[in-house]
Amino acid sequence: MSEKLQKALNEYKKKFNDDFPTIPFVGNRPDEEVIEIIDECIEANKDVYDLGYLQLDDIEY
Repeated sequence: MSEKLQKALNEYKKKFNDDFPTIPFVGNRPDEEVIEIIDECIEANKDVYDLGYLQLDDIEY
């Protein structure tokens, strides 16, 4: 995991008081794409679910 991605993940956690769901994204998409998604979430003040990148039904427990 790149330092830039780690920084973006930390910013997401600080903004939303929740971890970014890395399993569906990290490793499946380039780091830069994940960073863009995180930046978009922070800028729009909406998490990945509110922006439609992920649905709660997509998460397996």
